Amino acid sequence: MSQPLTKPFKGILYNKEKVKDIALCVCPPYDVITNIRAYYERDELNAIRLELPMATPSMDKYNTARETMREWIRDGILQEEGEETVYVYEQEFLVEEKAYLRRGFIALHKLNKDRILTHEETRKKAKADREQLISTLKTFTSLVFGLYEDRDREIENILAASQKEKIYDFVDEQSIRNRFYRMKDAKDIMSLTSIMDQKKIYIADGHHRLDVSYRLNIPYIPLYLTNMYSPGIVILPYHRIIQFAKKKSLQKILSSMEGFIEVREHNYDGKDSLKAAFSMINGSAKPSFLLYSCEDPEHIYQLTEIAPFDAGKDVHDALKQLRVNILHNDILKKLMGIDDEEISFTQDHYESIDLVQKGSVDLAFFLPSTTVDEVKKVAENGLYMPPKSTFFYPKILTGLVFYQYA
Repeated sequence: MSQPLTKPFKGILYNKEKVKDIALCVCPPYDVITNIRAYYERDELNAIRLELPMATPSMDKYNTARETMREWIRDGILQEEGEETVYVYEQEFLVEEKAYLRRGFIALHKLNKDRILTHEETRKKAKADREQLISTLKTFTSLVFGLYEDRDREIENILAASQKEKIYDFVDEQSIRNRFYRMKDAKDIMSLTSIMDQKKIYIADGHHRLDVSYRLNIPYIPLYLTNMYSPGIVILPYHRIIQFAKKKSLQKILSSMEGFIEVREHNYDGKDSLKAAFSMINGSAKPSFLLYSCEDPEHIYQLTEIAPFDAGKDVHDALKQLRVNILHNDILKKLMGIDDEEISFTQDHYESIDLVQKGSVDLAFFLPSTTVDEVKKVAENGLYMPPKSTFFYPKILTGLVFYQYA
């Protein structure tokens, strides 16, 4: 009999008798944390000590994390579940004053490159760090986040209707309500896993942890999965901000796009005008972007493709049509000659405007969100998007459940 591709597991959870407020013990995944110290100071049991450990005088940071985990298990702060289960995770949140509910589940999945598809190239340094941590702890402290295709919402219906035991219900630092359950009905778990075994998985976040799992030859790893066609899916764009190594005039920047890009000038007089400009690029039938320059803070420029850039025969159609690729590789790097070192990334468009107005950066480029269908198309063709192409919001919190594979 072949092994299942999806299966329940015994998670390691915080002991609620020892930890009174789980909100103080969770943290974001390692790659979006900017202030590590804040989580260390929040609570002595915060999961940051396992996710982003710090070295001590006698041990490196990875062995420090291992000793911390051993102590927490020995002292009953962390406990392994008595029975295998699938966990259900719901997040309620607002984006631009609109309410969303994203519901997903956490189970083990057999590693399989034909079934688990990626869209992001991994970086050597981050990969080495996660490999050292995971192999030292023999534990996944944070989860790989994936999507599955389910237009009929079969799995979501099981998750919503199944018999569940609520473990946590709290509001986190971003005002996101988090509800976390264990499924109680073996038939529901079997129905869910058998449906999921027929589906492909498209990785949203966690490419480095996934890659490390293959390198370590771990047979099953924990994934948080949610339906890519759920109304709760939100992908935020990563905007590009430019600090020139050698100054270029706005006129030179605009003239470099002649023949490929139509430039339209709009008055800029605050947040409402930025929202209106975003509506234009989001509703454009052709790839369209915004440019804001410190040379002309009274205007915002709409850049719309009128003729495709000749990227060459070696570039796949899925990438030629990908808006973030058109901006990042075709417009910024090829047409404008901007180097990687001059480009940085942010999700905060208002902060980007402030930086330009203060003269801290030269330019800000804004783009529409990448869609799940674009992610799917790139992944199915074995391609990679440019860096910082997708920001799936919100992130999956670290500390709700850990998985020890050995």
